[in-house]
Amino acid sequence: MNHISKRIFSFVIVLGMVLPQPAFLATTADFNPNFLLSDEELQAWNIMSRTDIQAFLDERGSFLSTLRTEDKNGINKLAADIIYGAAVDNKINPKYILVKLQKEQSLITEKSPTQKQLDGATGYGISDGCGWDCQTYKDNQGFGKQVDAAAGIMRWYYDNVSSQSWIKRPPLSYTIDGEFITPSTLATGFLYTYTPHLQGNKNFWTLWQSWFDQVYPDGTLLKSANDATVYLLQNGKRRPFASMTALATRYDLRRIVTVPSSELTRYDIGSSISLPNYSIVKTTGGGYYLLDYDAKRPFASSDTVGKLGYNPDEILDVSEQDLSVYILGSTITANTTNPLGELVQIKENSALYYLKDNEYHLIYDKAIIKENFPNLTLQTVSIDKLKSYVPGQPVKIKDGALVLVEGDNRVYAIENGKKRHIASEDVFNGLGYDWKNIVTINEFTGILHETAEPIYLRSDIITQPVTATPSTNKPTVPPTTASQESTTTQTTDIADLMITTPKDHWTFVGKTMDSPVDAYLIADYASGEIFAGKNIDTVRPTASLAKVMTTYMLIKEGLNLNGSVTFNSATQKTPPEFHRYRIIDGERVKNSDLLSAVLISSMNTPVRMLVSSVTNDEAGFVSKMNAQLRDWGLTKTSLKDVYGGAVENDTTAREYLTIFTKATAN
Repeated sequence: MNHISKRIFSFVIVLGMVLPQPAFLATTADFNPNFLLSDEELQAWNIMSRTDIQAFLDERGSFLSTLRTEDKNGINKLAADIIYGAAVDNKINPKYILVKLQKEQSLITEKSPTQKQLDGATGYGISDGCGWDCQTYKDNQGFGKQVDAAAGIMRWYYDNVSSQSWIKRPPLSYTIDGEFITPSTLATGFLYTYTPHLQGNKNFWTLWQSWFDQVYPDGTLLKSANDATVYLLQNGKRRPFASMTALATRYDLRRIVTVPSSELTRYDIGSSISLPNYSIVKTTGGGYYLLDYDAKRPFASSDTVGKLGYNPDEILDVSEQDLSVYILGSTITANTTNPLGELVQIKENSALYYLKDNEYHLIYDKAIIKENFPNLTLQTVSIDKLKSYVPGQPVKIKDGALVLVEGDNRVYAIENGKKRHIASEDVFNGLGYDWKNIVTINEFTGILHETAEPIYLRSDIITQPVTATPSTNKPTVPPTTASQESTTTQTTDIADLMITTPKDHWTFVGKTMDSPVDAYLIADYASGEIFAGKNIDTVRPTASLAKVMTTYMLIKEGLNLNGSVTFNSATQKTPPEFHRYRIIDGERVKNSDLLSAVLISSMNTPVRMLVSSVTNDEAGFVSKMNAQLRDWGLTKTSLKDVYGGAVENDTTAREYLTIFTKATAN
C-alpha cells in the first residue's frame, strides 16, 4: 500500500516569477432581453471585498480610485469604501453598483468627470419626466447618496415586490420600447423597473458580460499578480487553496496563470480547499475518511484503516465542518482494492489501465498518465490481474489541461471532460497560457473528449502581455483636484531604508572595491583568511542570516529529519509581517521539508515549527544559541529570536564568517 507520505512532495516556491498578465477570453453570447441577471448574482453582496473593489478601480485607472467624498451620512471616505458599504448595507452585489456607475455616468473609465456626473452617479431619481430637476434626485444628490440609493432601491424591490404591483416581475409581460418583455427573474424585472428602456438595459448587460462573465474554463488555476493565493475555477466559482500542500497534491504548479486582481472578481468565491489530497482524516465524531479530490470516502470502520496499511501518524484530525464541502463517496471496506488507484501495463498486449475500487479503466495514451497521475508508478502485470475487476469508463484528461491532438494543429482546453478549441495563437497568448504545458494526445484520446464551444478573445481587449517591470506596471493615477484629498503614497527607494555607515566612518581590509554595499567580506573558506572587506566590524542586523545559526543548533540538539511537525498557529506562527508560509492548523509537514523551506525559501514560520520539534522552550533555545556564540568568542553577535525578525538580532561581517564556517563545517 502506498502511503500518503509518499504522495506529498517538497516544492521550492520561487517568488517574483515574471509571468505575463494576459488579455482575456470570452465566449460569444447573444443578448436575451428577458434575462439580464439572476437573483443569485444581484444579491451576491459579499462577492467582492473592499480590496477587490479598490483593485478593480486601480487597474482601470479610474478617477474613482482616488476619489474621497462624502458617503450617505456625510462622512468623507474613499469611493471604494462607499461602494463596499452600500453593498454590505443593502445586501446587493457591488458588481451591480460598478456597472451602474459606468452605464449612467461613465465614472469607471472617465478620467476627469464633472461634478454633475458625480452628483448623479447612478442616475437614481433622474426620470424621463423631470430629468435632473426631479425632487427624488435632489434628495439623493451626491456620489455617496447615489451609490447607496442605487443599491438600496434593489433591496427595497425585493422586500416590497409582493405588495407593490407596479414593480416589474415574472411571469408578467411588459411593453418596453415597443417590444414585449417577460422577465425570467426578479432581478431582470427590477432592472427594467429602474431603467424602463431596452437599450439602457442592453448596455447594462453588455458591461456586465464584459467585466464579470466567466472567461477561463473550469479547471484553470489562477492567481493575481499581487497576492500569493491560488484559486481553482470549478463550476464557475474560484476556490482558494488554503495551503500549498492542498494545491501541490492536486495540481502542477507550472499551470498557474497570473491575472490582475479585478479579473478574479468575475468569479464568485467558492469553498476553500484546505486539506491535502488523498489524506486520511478522522472527525471529532470518530469517523475515518479518505479525501479523494472533492469526495470524502468513509472507511467502514477504524479497523479497516489499519487493515489497509495506513499509518496512524498520517491521520489528520478534522472537524465535521472541515468536511462539509466534500461530497460523500463510496465506502471503503477491507475488500476494496486500490482505493488510491494503481497504474498497470499488461505485458501480453502493452495496454494501459487505471485500477481503482475493483474497476479497471482503459487509458488510451501514456500522456494521460503524466497529466493525471504524476505520482503513481506504472507496473507491468499479467492480463489475469484484470479478472478480479469489472470494466469502468476510459480515463479522460483532467480539466484545465491543454492538449494537441495528433494529426490536428488545433490546441484545446479541457473542461468538464470536453475539449474547447482555443481559436488562435493570439487567444492562447492572451489567456496567459504557456506553450510548454501543451500535452500531445493520440487520435483515440481526442475522440474520447467531445468537442464543445470554442474560446475566443473579446473584441474590446488588446492581446498584449503587461510587462513585469515594477516602474511601468503601476496603474495610472488621475490628477487630483483642489477639492480632493490626494491618496497617492510617496514611494521610498529601498536604499533609503537600509542601515548605513557614514562615509567618514568606513573602514577597509585588503583591496578596496567600488561597491554601494555598506559592508562586505571576501575570505578563503578553508583557512578563514580575509582577502578584502568593508566595515567588517560594524554591527548590523542579521535578518534572515540568523537562520543559519538556528539550523546549526537544531542539528546539534538532535533534529530528526525524518520526523514531522503538526502546525499550531498559537505557538508556531510568526508575526503577520513575517508569516508567508501557506499552512493551516493541524497540517503536518516533514522536518526535512521544513528545513528546505527555511534554507532555500527563507520562510520564517517553519523555523519555529522545527524548534518546537526539539524543545518546548523557544526562549531557552535562543539562550543556547547565544551561549554557543560566546563559546566561539563572538562578542558582537546577539540573537533575540530564531528566525531573524527582530531588529535586535545583531552581528558583524567578521563574526558571521565564523558562524557560517562553523555551521557548515560538517
